[in-house]
Amino acid sequence: MPHRFCAICGTVIDEFAPHFGMCLNCYLDENPLFELPNIYSFKLCIDCQKYSKKEEWIESENKDLFKIIEDALIRFLLRNYIKQDMIMFSFSFDTLVYSSRDLLTSLDVTILGKLRDNQKISHQQTLKLNINYDLCKNCSNLRAGMYYLSIIQLRVTDKSQFEVIKEALDQILFFVENLFAKNSTQYISKIEDQNLGVDLYLSTNELMNRIILHMKANFNFILNRSKKLVGRDSQKGRGIYRLKALIKFLPFKKNDAVIINNVRYLVENITKNRVVLRDENSSKHVKNFSFFIKDKISLKTIKGAD
Repeated sequence: MPHRFCAICGTVIDEFAPHFGMCLNCYLDENPLFELPNIYSFKLCIDCQKYSKKEEWIESENKDLFKIIEDALIRFLLRNYIKQDMIMFSFSFDTLVYSSRDLLTSLDVTILGKLRDNQKISHQQTLKLNINYDLCKNCSNLRAGMYYLSIIQLRVTDKSQFEVIKEALDQILFFVENLFAKNSTQYISKIEDQNLGVDLYLSTNELMNRIILHMKANFNFILNRSKKLVGRDSQKGRGIYRLKALIKFLPFKKNDAVIINNVRYLVENITKNRVVLRDENSSKHVKNFSFFIKDKISLKTIKGAD
């Protein structure tokens, strides 16, 4: 059988050579497994290490800088190849350049891809990667310390009940601290003292709802919600609302005694939205939460009475 020769380099080829009369090396030169730009850049948040190419900031599962670089390149440059699941990729790094603040600003990244079904078929390319440091929206808001989307107002009926505010605030701070450790978008921007309580300025509406659910498991209160239009989301085509939740704590707990309009009662039970009272004649009285917040009644609490 006569010899066949590569049309590019003249190497002898057999019947297993790729199409177009080329040897494997020349075929891969002409038809690489993947093609990438020679220079590429992306943004990296200097505070939280989220990365971005345009507007969306993405959090990597790994905080190691080189793993973040790999994640960014896979997402922005190699995603289509990864989806096809035909090529296995590996990365190596060289020529690292650092700024005066010891931040990695540029490097050479060599990407090696091997065909999954035949690892003898491979392609390697080196690109220059530039890292531009910035602040993501969330970290920018955190540094400013004034950003908020919702407000929770904690209130009591008089200053003698401030112990309830302190207890609730301690629980909320602990709860939010644990949330923030898992998700840095959930935080309290500021706390303002008010005449009969405190205002909590929150980063998200979701955080407000999660705090309220947590509070319902530990306290009895009246909840009033309101919202105010503060802008418009041009991308989603809908209004942006700032939500407000007013929490008014009941001025007593189960087994406390209360004197209402000069009549003494025992707080026998507190349900979802009602209070069960017993007067001194053992008569039962059921009142809605709202009854105890009215200005027209005279109410005094005696803690821990039986």
